[in-house]
Amino acid sequence: MTTALKPLANLAQSTFSTKLALALLVAAFGDWLFYDHDVGISLVIFLIILAGGACLVSPRRDRRSLLIATILLTFALLPLLEATGIAAIFFGVLGTALAAVVVTGGIPRGWNTLAASAQRLLLIGALQLIPDFIQARREAQSQGRKWLRLEAMAGWVVPVLCCAVFVALFASANPLIEQWLSVFDLSRQSWEVDVARMVVWIILLAVIWPFLSVRLCEKPLIKQGLLEAEAPNITGSILFGPGAILRSLVVFNLLFAVQSGLDAIYLWGGAALPEGMTYAAYAHRGAYPLIITALLAAGFVLAAMRPRGAGEQSPVIRRLVYLWVAQNVLLVISSILRLELYVATYSLTLLRVAAFVWMLLVAVGLILIMARIALRRSNGWLVGANVLSLALTLYACSFVNFAAVIANHNLSYKRETTPGVTSIDTYYIWTLGPHSIPAVDRYIARKLLAASDHLVQWRNRTVVAHSERMKDWRAWTFRDLRLQHYLTGPMDGKAAVSTTIEQPIIP
Repeated sequence: MTTALKPLANLAQSTFSTKLALALLVAAFGDWLFYDHDVGISLVIFLIILAGGACLVSPRRDRRSLLIATILLTFALLPLLEATGIAAIFFGVLGTALAAVVVTGGIPRGWNTLAASAQRLLLIGALQLIPDFIQARREAQSQGRKWLRLEAMAGWVVPVLCCAVFVALFASANPLIEQWLSVFDLSRQSWEVDVARMVVWIILLAVIWPFLSVRLCEKPLIKQGLLEAEAPNITGSILFGPGAILRSLVVFNLLFAVQSGLDAIYLWGGAALPEGMTYAAYAHRGAYPLIITALLAAGFVLAAMRPRGAGEQSPVIRRLVYLWVAQNVLLVISSILRLELYVATYSLTLLRVAAFVWMLLVAVGLILIMARIALRRSNGWLVGANVLSLALTLYACSFVNFAAVIANHNLSYKRETTPGVTSIDTYYIWTLGPHSIPAVDRYIARKLLAASDHLVQWRNRTVVAHSERMKDWRAWTFRDLRLQHYLTGPMDGKAAVSTTIEQPIIP
């Protein structure tokens, strides 16, 4: 058993040349996975290989680190198994970087080392290969070793030549081996330089190398000390002293009360708007500016209530801040209602979904500001809490099929029967991709659209394109698999669609 593990132990003490050979091997596998193929489960496999490579070359791996790294990697890759989106890719890459730092020995040094090392790997790791190459060459020359020279490769001449002879003999004796080797027939190969493929290899090597040569550090590139730094001592000045803060909060609370009162009358109470103004116009004009207002208010609160400042020590100012932040939370809720009214009249889009999520995050951020003041925490704690809430939100969103959600809303029967709504934007439905097909099927069946209709034709083309894409296992995801099962499953829910396509309805 000890003898079997010896090569892995040697690999953990690997030199630059060994790591470079391993990087080239992983790059070749990455080329096979990605070049001229759609990305899907192939990215999950590649990230697992990167984490495995970091584990192989790490001299400090142990069972505890391997277990923690495995758990991190599993949770990070779950969104990528569901669907390949920006958030899923972000969590997958971040989790792989953290797993690589963990197996390299980051756990005993604490969270700061983990965060700083992962940050360094992701931000400047791609620039690490060339400096490491130069450093390794200098070390070899200073020690008088032959490195990456023809003399060092001379020992491979006899083995390679003998191997070629034996392969040629086997090929002449075995037609299967001859068939396999026909792929490498140099006379049939095109010797044109594929620039795109060269670029892919360069990118792959730049991405792979930092995972095979992880650097542990305790100083992050974005220094956390900036978050804890004391703000300039401006509270004693006339313009931003306790009196100015108190007067500002009184005026701000009154002003926000007026705005909240108007929203309560027109949005919550349903009062009639002035002549010529619709609820959609009223909602659209205020949805985004009110969020900006809430963000500016949050900035003022942070400046006025800095840790150990005069504003934080005053009970009156603290109560006024709590009241004002509560009004800002109410303002955000009002903005969400405004946007909901606008979406009900027009339609739902990805940007409007993002706006809903953003507004919820702003509301959470305002509540965290109150928590920071009440608990007397630092600005660093506040930033960390907001980053955590953002990460959890994005992680949850990576499992949501927003294309299906938007298509279901825009093509729903309820929206059709709502008075005053705009017509369906068919072109936007097309941009949502194949995951809007179930909603499109229900719409086609309800409207009895003919096969010549543009929406029906788009649906049929998209089904064919999706089926072709699913033939490549590299592009596989759970979300695409569920859609494929829907498309190839029983026709109970799609009978009307199928009949309509095959037998156009003639008025």
